[in-house]
Amino acid sequence: MSGMVPNEVIIATVHAGGYASLAWHGQDLVGASWGFLGDAHGERTLHSHVTGVVSSHSSLGIGAALKLHQWKWAAEQGLDAITWTFDPLVRRNAHFNLVKLGSVITEYHEDFYGAINDGLNRGEHTDRVIVRWPVGNADETPPAGSVVAEAEWSIPTPPDIEAVRRTDRAAAQEWRDRQRADFRRAFDGRWKITGLMSDGSYAVVAT
Repeated sequence: MSGMVPNEVIIATVHAGGYASLAWHGQDLVGASWGFLGDAHGERTLHSHVTGVVSSHSSLGIGAALKLHQWKWAAEQGLDAITWTFDPLVRRNAHFNLVKLGSVITEYHEDFYGAINDGLNRGEHTDRVIVRWPVGNADETPPAGSVVAEAEWSIPTPPDIEAVRRTDRAAAQEWRDRQRADFRRAFDGRWKITGLMSDGSYAVVAT
């Protein structure tokens, strides 16, 4: 995550009323999040551009704590929703965003960011879905999502695309190509994605 957002941009964002946070575990800095204010389809939003946790602390609930802090902050500002992007091939992120948090996929974009030369995305197509997480009262707790039981058809995901990318780049590209075709169909105006199924696939139903 280092270098994705320059420090001076984060400082300026916070000074201008945007959002940034750090997560600590004892004396160790273990996570961070940064976002900016937006207007999406007439809603006042916080667009959460980057949120990350160091790998040594990835299973301690720190990512969820960062997102909850975002939600509370957005509620205190009177915002309508939080939006962000994620790679739809990464099943664990899909589960976290759609099932644990309860956000909803609203858009799909191929190569949304163009080429990114960081450790996570170097050499990869940056296809992304955009999710919307509605914001309520600051005194409330955001409702969690759930696994979707039924669909008219579904879009598969690999169990661990990051492992595939490390061991078989051709197979990873095949996954991208197949998923692109499925998402193009899912966003042709006749369908909508309602969430994630128990096998890690995206549930698709007619609009």
